[in-house]
Formats: sequence, structure tokens, C-alpha cells
Amino acid sequence: MKGNINNIFSKAFILLLVVMLQSCGGSSKDNTVYTISADISSASFSNEFLHESTESIAINVTFDGDGLLVGFASEAEDNRWLSHRAENVTATSATIYIDVINGERLPANLYKTKLRLSTTSNNGSIFASHDIDVSLLVWDIAVNTEQVNFSATFGDTNVATQTIEITSENEWTAATDASWLSLDTTSGTGNASISVNANPSHSSAPELTYANIILTEVSSGDSKHIPVQLALDNIYLYADSPAIALTKTTNITALEKTITISSNSESVLQWQASTTVDWLMLTPLGDSQLRVTANPNLAPANATSTAMITIVAKDEMSVTAESINVAFYLSDLIVENKLIEPLAISSDMLASPSLPQFYLAKNNKLHTYHQYTAALESTLLVSPEGTELEQLIIHPSGEYLLAKAVETITNEEDNTTSETVHRYRINLIDNSIEEIETSTINYEPLDIIRLSGRYFVITETLEFADENLALLYWDNVNAYFTNNIDMATIADSLFALDINNATFKRYTAQINDFGENTILPKLTHSYRPESLSETQLINDFVVTNDETNIYAISETSEWISFDGTTFIDNGLLESNKNVVTLLLISSQDEHNNSRPNFLRIDPTQPDGFYLAMYDEQQNLFQSIFTQGNQPESILLSADNQRLMINTNTPSTSEVDARIELLTLKP
Repeated sequence: MKGNINNIFSKAFILLLVVMLQSCGGSSKDNTVYTISADISSASFSNEFLHESTESIAINVTFDGDGLLVGFASEAEDNRWLSHRAENVTATSATIYIDVINGERLPANLYKTKLRLSTTSNNGSIFASHDIDVSLLVWDIAVNTEQVNFSATFGDTNVATQTIEITSENEWTAATDASWLSLDTTSGTGNASISVNANPSHSSAPELTYANIILTEVSSGDSKHIPVQLALDNIYLYADSPAIALTKTTNITALEKTITISSNSESVLQWQASTTVDWLMLTPLGDSQLRVTANPNLAPANATSTAMITIVAKDEMSVTAESINVAFYLSDLIVENKLIEPLAISSDMLASPSLPQFYLAKNNKLHTYHQYTAALESTLLVSPEGTELEQLIIHPSGEYLLAKAVETITNEEDNTTSETVHRYRINLIDNSIEEIETSTINYEPLDIIRLSGRYFVITETLEFADENLALLYWDNVNAYFTNNIDMATIADSLFALDINNATFKRYTAQINDFGENTILPKLTHSYRPESLSETQLINDFVVTNDETNIYAISETSEWISFDGTTFIDNGLLESNKNVVTLLLISSQDEHNNSRPNFLRIDPTQPDGFYLAMYDEQQNLFQSIFTQGNQPESILLSADNQRLMINTNTPSTSEVDARIELLTLKP
């Protein structure tokens, strides 16, 4: 029985006639003794607060009389929560069912009433009755969570304790149904906090394990279950860079690269690195670094050779290995500065993380250029005719890139137009194209990042999606727009710039292949440089791989240091007031040190635009002047030997647009 409880409860009644059986022949039984009995004299219901009652109690009634009446005793307490119905009615018996109605709307309390079963003669001169005391306990053991989730990595010995808060006026007990799950408090009355502990050593493999916390209301014996999940993640080995570019020409040498090896395990894993090519030498440096060196005497001349480095854990079969793409460009070429023109492009340039190539889009085609010879190596038709291929985002391994094109479609019947957004994954190994049709992100992608050995696409509002653009996590309540993010790849932390208030925000993330949330980011720090006025902005920034330094473009702050807890605003690196900073990019030297590179303009100098290159101690060690045109964007090759400058701006014609390729002097 459902309905508005106020309407139901507004009508009180004492006695309800369910069925009246008339006596045969209508004669009086003046001397007859009528009787009635039932198989119970009391009935008890219990129901959890805010939950609908599904319990029904059957009462078997026998009687000797002219009919059966079912109702409530006149002295009964509030009976608005109880309904009754008769079934299987005969001349001498019936089954009465009683049910709780609107139990989910009743406050937690103990409710009592009295049900009266009666039989009587037709003229009411003879009467017999049987009373049944009925009670309803609405109990409440409220918990501040619907589920408890533990997340750890397989092999971890400890998992962070979780706490649940109980709100109740009842006496209760608490227990678990799994040996790996324990509680510090197992009984109480009223409100309480319970610490919940999980022991991850019970599992013999990465997996998701289920259990329950069982809360029981003592007086009724009723229970509720709080589901518990323990997700033990796969163990990953991963490098701070999944791709390496090495180069040797007549006037360029970049034969060595040091990478840092990390793991998501709480234990220090012993690992070993291997490759199948003889021109690559691998030298472990302690427990966490690997030096990769190319031998030009063993590699094919005047060619780009590729290799794979595999890093596996020693004696640990359950650890996911790391694979690193390596490309070695060996040539007797004397590399010179080059110009590519005329070229009006529709996207920023992207450099391959390993190959001596860079990519750009013009109209609906993807162009691949050699970064040293400036030769156009391939042109790939990607999107429909009349569209502009844009928003190029390259995977950190260099295996594919993402792109977008918006197609305008005209309805020939009414001449109206509509737009269709196409998103593509372009395989850079075989030039195959796949249109992504499963995207569930709400905003535009910014980058592909790597956290704890796994890749995620991140958008301009910090949506985290998988590589098919399926949304995995978004804190929409605290969302903001950002035009720049950067990864501290060794620290495994993410930095984003809140463009609304010029604030840096640092995130770490809990990643788990088996957890309810594949990724669960956590905001750890928010920082706005002290030297910025209320109206000043930060135009761009980069963070070093170890997150100890942030470099930015702003009027007052170019270098900010970070010790893991506190940020320090160190002001400007360039004190010349005539100089204006336009662009910023980062690079890494052969020893894995991060370096900032500022594209500046000094109007007092005849050459104008130049790239100011700083080392890891913030010392200016080189300045590279451009060839006159104002850069729209700049790009460093993955081997840090070639500067690519895009001078294509919205105001320039195709004749004026060009790409400058400049060689960086050591």
C-alpha cells in the first residue's frame, strides 16, 4: 500500500469489517458460545531507517461465529504504519496478513499498536475477540560511506587505514566476513568511529578482492552490509621517458642519454635492461638510472636505426616490464640552418620523441619533415576535404598522435548547416588512421601524460580519459580551465596552471588497474607567486622532471623553486627591462637535467628575437638568435640539437609564413 502518508494518517479508524459470513437460515443462536483464536498473540517488525519494509507476517485465525472482523483495539496506540488484509477466508478460518506501510518515511523509533480479531452474531448479541500486540522498531545505524575502497600495489605490506563514522541511537555490533579485514571497534551504543584495516598479504596475485563490514542492530538482530573492496594493482617498471633520440652528424653529437627507472611498488625492485642491437650500450647507474649510449662505429651509416630497450625485474615474474623506443640518426651530413616556405599551417608543430622528424598539419593533411635535412618525408590525407586538421597531440612514446577536424555539413533541402567533430588516432609507424568514435570527454584534449606507468589523455578542464578518449575521472565541482599542464616525470606529479587566478596546482594520483577508479587524482598544493599583483598573469610554465623548479613567463616571476612542501618565488632570470619574454620550452641534457629555454625579444638589439638557454643552476649558457621573423611557436627536437621556429601567424600570408630550422651549438 503506497500513498501520501499525511493523507493516510489523517483518517483514524477503530474497527474494519473484512468479511461477514451470514449464518444459514438466519436463525438466532442465543445459547451459542462464540470463540476465536490465532496462532500468535504478538508480532514484531523491524526496519532500517529510510528503507522500504518488505516484511509481511501471516496470522492463522480460527473462529466459531457468524463472521470475522479485523481492526484495531480502541485503546491502541498509533496504527497508521500498519495495514492488514484477509486471504483464504472460510466459514471457520482465515489467514490475516499484516504489513508495514510507509516504513521508509518513519523516524527511527519504537512503534506499538494492538490488532483486534473478533467474531459476533448477526445481531451483535454474542461477541468474542483475540488481541495481537504489534510493534515496529525503526532502527538507524547510519554510515558516512556506501562502500570502503582500499588501493595498494601487489606486494605492498601495508594499506592506509580507512575510517567509517557511525551515527545511531541503538546498540550495535560490527564484524567482517573476511580474514584479511579487521575493525578496531566491534560493538557500541550510539555514535562511533571505526578504523578499518586491510591486510594485502592474503593475495597471491594482483586482483580485486571483496568483503563486507556487517553492522547489526542488537535488539532486533537486523544487519546491514557495507561493501569493501581491496584492489591490488599490477606492479610496473617505467622510465621517465619511453623514447630516446640519439644523433651523430659531422657537426652534431648527441650519443648519450640517461634515464631514470621507477616503480609503483613500495619495495625497491632490482631490474635489468637489455637490447638486441650491438650499436647500443646500456650502463646501469645505481638502482634507479640507466645510461644509454650509441656507438657510431657499429651502426649503419647515413641511416636512422631503431631499437628497443626492455627493462624487466630480476626474479619477479609478476612485474610489468618497460619498453623504450630508441632511434639513432647517423649521417655524414653537415647540418645547416634551413627554411621551409611558403607554408601556412593549421596546427602547432610536434617533434617525434625519438625519430629525427617533426609533424605539422596543413589543411586536412599531416606533413612529416626531416628535422635536419628539412625534406618533406610524407604527406598523409587525414580528414575530409575542406576541413582543417588541428589539435595535434603526440604520444610520449611517439607511436601515434591524436588530431581533430571539424566538418561543416550543409543540408541541401533547407540550406542549414551543422558541424561534425572528427577525432583521429594517427599511427606514425604505419601511417594508418583510426577515427575515435567512443569519446566521452566534454572538453578539448591538451596532452597525453604518463602516471605510474600508464597513459591518460588530459583535457583543458583536467578531465582524465583513457587513450580512446573515454572519460575516467573528472572533478567537475572544482573544475577550472587551464591552457598549460606539465609532468614532473621523475616525481610522477602533475602541475596545472589555473588561468583564472594565475595559480599553480600540483597533483599526485592513485592509479589502479583493478580499483573502482582507474585514476584518482589528488590536489596536494596550490601556489600563486607572491610577487604577482592581483591583475598580473602567468602566460606559460614548465616544471623540471624532479619537480624542484618551475620556470614561468610573467612580469615578476620566472623561477620558482619547490622542495616538496614549500614554494619559493625567486623572481626574474632576466633583469633587462627592455627584454620581453614571448615563449618558453624545456629541454633535458644528456644527464637528465631539465633546462628552461626562453624565447625573448630585445628591441635595442639588431637581431631582435633570440632563445635564451639556461642550465639547471639557472645560469645563461647560450643564446640563439632567430632569423628576424617573430615566432608564433617554437619547438626543440628530442635530441635537443635542433630548434624549430614557426613564424606562421594569423596576420601573415602564406608567402610570409615559414618554418626556421636552427642548429644549437653545444
